[in-house]
Amino acid sequence: MQAPAAKPITPTEAVPKQPETIAQPPALVKPEPVQQAVKSLPEPEKANAVEKVVEKAVAEPQKMRVKVTENQKPVLERVERKTETASTDGKVPGWTCKTSDDKGGWNCNLVGADPKGEAQVMVDAGREVASSYWFTPTFDRQQERNFQTLRAEFDRDPWQSCEVWGKKKRKIRATSQEVRDAATTDINADFSEIFEGEVLNFAGNVDMVRADQHLIADKASYDTVAETLDAQGSVLYSEDQLAFSSETASLTLGKDEARLRKAQFIVAEAPFRGSADVVYRDSKSLSRYNDAAFTSCAPGNQDWIVHASRMKINRETGQGSAKNAWLEFKGVPVLYTPYIAFPTDNRRLSGLLAPTWGSTQRNGFDVSVPFYWNIAPNFDDIVTPRYMSKRGEQLRNKFRYLTDMSRGTFAAEYMPNDQMLNKARYSASWKDQTSLLPGLSSLLDLNYVSDKTYFNDLNNALGFQNSSYLPSTALINYGGAIGGTGVGMTAGVYHYQSVDKTITDAMLPYDMLPRVTLNLAHAFESMPVTLSMANEFTHFYHSDLVNGQRFNIAPSLSVPLESSAGYFVPRITGQYTQYQLSNQTLAGQPSSISRTLPIFSVNSGLMFEKDLNLGGSPYLHTLEPQAFYLYIPRKDQSNIPIFDTALFDTNFYSLFRENRFAGADRIQDANQVTLAATSRFIDSNTGLEPLKVSLGQIMYFQDRTVTMPGQPIETSNTSNFIGELSGQFSRNLSYMTGTQWDPENNGFARGQVALKYRRQPNEIVNLGYRYRRNPLDSLQTISQTDVSFRLPLFGEWYGFGRWQYSLNFDKTTESFIGLEKENCCWRFRILGRRFINGANTIAFVDPSTKPETAFFVQLELKGLSSFGDNVDTFLQTNLNGYRKASYFE
Repeated sequence: MQAPAAKPITPTEAVPKQPETIAQPPALVKPEPVQQAVKSLPEPEKANAVEKVVEKAVAEPQKMRVKVTENQKPVLERVERKTETASTDGKVPGWTCKTSDDKGGWNCNLVGADPKGEAQVMVDAGREVASSYWFTPTFDRQQERNFQTLRAEFDRDPWQSCEVWGKKKRKIRATSQEVRDAATTDINADFSEIFEGEVLNFAGNVDMVRADQHLIADKASYDTVAETLDAQGSVLYSEDQLAFSSETASLTLGKDEARLRKAQFIVAEAPFRGSADVVYRDSKSLSRYNDAAFTSCAPGNQDWIVHASRMKINRETGQGSAKNAWLEFKGVPVLYTPYIAFPTDNRRLSGLLAPTWGSTQRNGFDVSVPFYWNIAPNFDDIVTPRYMSKRGEQLRNKFRYLTDMSRGTFAAEYMPNDQMLNKARYSASWKDQTSLLPGLSSLLDLNYVSDKTYFNDLNNALGFQNSSYLPSTALINYGGAIGGTGVGMTAGVYHYQSVDKTITDAMLPYDMLPRVTLNLAHAFESMPVTLSMANEFTHFYHSDLVNGQRFNIAPSLSVPLESSAGYFVPRITGQYTQYQLSNQTLAGQPSSISRTLPIFSVNSGLMFEKDLNLGGSPYLHTLEPQAFYLYIPRKDQSNIPIFDTALFDTNFYSLFRENRFAGADRIQDANQVTLAATSRFIDSNTGLEPLKVSLGQIMYFQDRTVTMPGQPIETSNTSNFIGELSGQFSRNLSYMTGTQWDPENNGFARGQVALKYRRQPNEIVNLGYRYRRNPLDSLQTISQTDVSFRLPLFGEWYGFGRWQYSLNFDKTTESFIGLEKENCCWRFRILGRRFINGANTIAFVDPSTKPETAFFVQLELKGLSSFGDNVDTFLQTNLNGYRKASYFE
């Protein structure tokens, strides 16, 4: 908030020492004055000139512009005559129309300047303020017009695209003081006077411009020696990030001090606006406000406003404080505090954060009040007392740190007595990322809970554990290049804790203490040859099962022959695995097992393209046939325990895997060929792909005798026939479907259909169906529909929801419905959820399981705070396609 300034002016012969009249005195301002400037006339001649003006009154005096440049004398320039705005005499400016008595016509009168079609605020006759508020609005109609004037002072509307919360705010670069000092100060006024070359007086439509600074006033006086500026009457000042209007303004430019009375202001970067009875600017960074009111709502909207009898803002420390502060929403006072401290930028400040609350069937009314402690610039802590009406009190703590090498968090929760279980419950976690050396880093993710149902019981039902196991890991990673050879190494330990009451200790995964991998790869530039080697050592530990140490080494050689027309990639791998076993659970099992297998594969494909014209539109049609041959000799592996191995899920891309098992405890026996093809239609104008078809199947030349324990030998001649169909109807609407036909059982084994509509970020629709047959256990067969959406309803209201229904259990497993309203000022959300607790972690849903309900409310006052629970995180997980608005920028 700095007004235009200038340095002291050295008197010269062009600037006399006696006061010099540059324009006519203010008393001569008439609607139609003369067009001649009278300068330094003798007294009789001045009188005659005055008399002539009064008699004819045909034109106004010639306006002059003063240019003030550092260390230079003022320069006078003539200014073309501007059309004067008609006086309104206290009436509302603009057109006023009433019906006339004759023939029902209109009787219109213009007050002030013609708005020429510009939108105006309509006010009922005889009513000063039109409002739907319960009480008198804070800013009256005239003040709102002033805010609109201030709003127009910026190059870009501060509230542009403000309807979307989370949208990235435009960063405004402030003009440097060096640029301002080097700029010329242009001052336009109806009348100007210079005294002793030091004091400049201006009257009538004063308009001062220097660099980004702009000042408008009825009168202004500038002392170039004291560097003080006094302005009176409809004062308006603006710069890059700030605009204000007031009745009077007194500025000491050399000290960045100012005093404003009856002021209104807009801070563009926030953005927010407000008013104050008196504004004191004590320095460039410190300002004080008496009887202040402010809001982030755009001009014309006063949905929420904060009032304070005293307010102080220190931009140097990034802190502000207010006394006797109270918040009104929709004209109704809702919150009062005798004192409050708050941050004015992104710097952290200790204090209470906005509370969160909700209600769940399992916990009852649930409220949390976090306290933020800014310990140091690189340390902070959040302490959160929590109360659940059905369970009791809980204390949460989250400590964060940041150093030159590390960043991480330590979190802990403790409930001294769960009233429903009559026992103490707790959890702890430590997450850390450390950069030890260039290319060498460590990762810690340690977690522990007191019991298996901790997450399902004590989460707030906006999210809970999506896995049956709680992992803890500690890793050291190295990745770099040595002599052109790619080297990657990982060493770590892995531990798992059950968070599913249906998982017994014997069913827990093995702990890996430790697991070390070393991968090497090298591609030759002079010939198409690639060498690689995958090495692994793991020690598996389990209290109830056989333990073992596994060493696996897999060198490989491939010859990639590739071109734009196709590819042919033969590859040979040698797989050697060595086991050292202990804690055998079955008598007679060996303690040492080794396995050596060669793996040979050839992956090949061609690319055909053709230009087509369909319906008058150009398309590119592609045909991409693929063939993959795999041979692995048969070797009995039934005596090898299963430590970390499982079958891969079957899909189109699994047709080209060298091993259908994930993990090294099983290497499949194979003599097979995969035949597949993909065809695409691509719109040459838009680049959209309206149709993509992929078909494939494996032809087996022998039975597969290597299986998981308890599974039979596979004797079919072919795999499931897999087909996938996808495409884009438009940039917003896409579809995807896939199916697998089982020739052995003569039926569908898998199926999926999905239709997606995306008009981000506000319009989302998902329609889907998923089927997966389990021939061994019908209770684990999945037949499920899933519908979710987020759509505009009316005005600023949006609806969102999801319904996930299990057809084979005839039960809704997940559903929620909500309403949301968002504008430039605030966002309100109400969400109701009905769900089966633990449905995402257990193997199947018990038909007798009863669903639970939860209810949440969230209110966000933009630029101030948020009250209620964080619904965004929940929607990002449970509403496919939902992202914050900033994600799309």
